[in-house]
Amino acid sequence: MSEVHPGCMVAAVCHQEQLFDRDVQALSRDAVQAWRERFHARLRLIAEQYPPRIPAVDLEDLADMLSVVVDGGITISKMMRDPGLLARQAMLYRAFVRAVFLGT
Repeated sequence: MSEVHPGCMVAAVCHQEQLFDRDVQALSRDAVQAWRERFHARLRLIAEQYPPRIPAVDLEDLADMLSVVVDGGITISKMMRDPGLLARQAMLYRAFVRAVFLGT
């Protein structure tokens, strides 16, 4: 997709962002950046010992993917009233990371 999906989640996020001033928005951005850096550092350590077997994988994107899985998992878990959904998504992310580095 070349554009952001026009679904209800996008509308909700855009509306919510308008409820906060620039300082709160900056704090949120800084928090996301801090998680990105933390996860990216871990993935770089793994990559030093186990180079990615999938050349197209960008480690910073893979770090962001963990945040996406967690935030999305929380959201979908709540909407579906399925408390185990987040854990299952986290395990799928783990399997994907394992496949990236070990090929298994």
